[in-house]
Amino acid sequence: MKKLNILYQFDELYAPYAGISMTSLFENNRDVEDIMIYALVDKVSQVNCQKLLETAQIYGRKIKFIDVEHIVEIMKELGIPKYRNSYTTNMKIFLPYFLHDIERIVYIDCDTIIAGPIKELMNINMNGCFVGMVLDSLGGDRHKFRIGLKKEDEYFNAGVILFDYKKWVNEKCTERILEHVKNVRAHYFAPDQDLINVNLKGKIARLDASYNLQPVHKAFSFEAYNRRFKKTNYYTKKEIEEAIQTPHIIHMFRFLGEFPWHKEEDHPYTEVFNHYMKLSLWKDYEKKNSEQNNLIFKLERILYKYLPKAAFLLIFKIGYGYFLYNADKASEKCHNLTSM
Repeated sequence: MKKLNILYQFDELYAPYAGISMTSLFENNRDVEDIMIYALVDKVSQVNCQKLLETAQIYGRKIKFIDVEHIVEIMKELGIPKYRNSYTTNMKIFLPYFLHDIERIVYIDCDTIIAGPIKELMNINMNGCFVGMVLDSLGGDRHKFRIGLKKEDEYFNAGVILFDYKKWVNEKCTERILEHVKNVRAHYFAPDQDLINVNLKGKIARLDASYNLQPVHKAFSFEAYNRRFKKTNYYTKKEIEEAIQTPHIIHMFRFLGEFPWHKEEDHPYTEVFNHYMKLSLWKDYEKKNSEQNNLIFKLERILYKYLPKAAFLLIFKIGYGYFLYNADKASEKCHNLTSM
């Protein structure tokens, strides 16, 4: 494999996690001749930019910083909302605005550890699809219904996206999504994720679960998970178990209100994150308490420690379902207000 194109997007808050993720990428893909990092940076400090450059240089890799100010202005004009107080999450949708003349590129969230080789993503058969993604472990049938999908439709997680660049451009995927934003709906609970699922339905290739292994599968047995979530068109037990044994990309999104860079250590992948943090130029990063530290989350963490996992999963599902319902309703309300 000669070249691997990787896309990250982040602001100052997430720059250290992007650096740790890149460190894991470089560590576990040493046999790739050329790794090119495209970094969409939103007001990232000179200190962190320098560390990112040094990280790439240590491994003999290249990184190109892309200013996103013009993309942010477009999002403001279109009424695309911030997500967690930042515009960065939707930047990947604007792929043709900042990239040209490539075949494939892998977008990777900053809250990831690349735990194995990912060069095969450059060669896998996408069966004519525009992107390749891994199914989402938590978004259920009710959420799909609320964003206009059917129960049998697959719903994918946007933490890792394999882009067929030429198909994305030729099929005007960016334009499709922006037309939807202007004429149908701009506000979603999971903005980029929901927009891609709704607008590219039927043209998303299902990737192996190991390319976006999600925390719930590490925390709970497949039997307990399947009993509670009863997902339609999901991975088999064998596929999930194989992904856990040999993960390529671990997606460390929030679990019980925590990320693995928080002081609390309930996240299933804290140890893995700590390992690569110590290998990185952010090894002295000072962990802080999660901002999600209200009574509900504290109680949830206590129950997670002391209840049988199968019993806790029922509570987790109810709690997450309630959160998702409220978040969906809030995004619908925002859409209705802005479209008046």
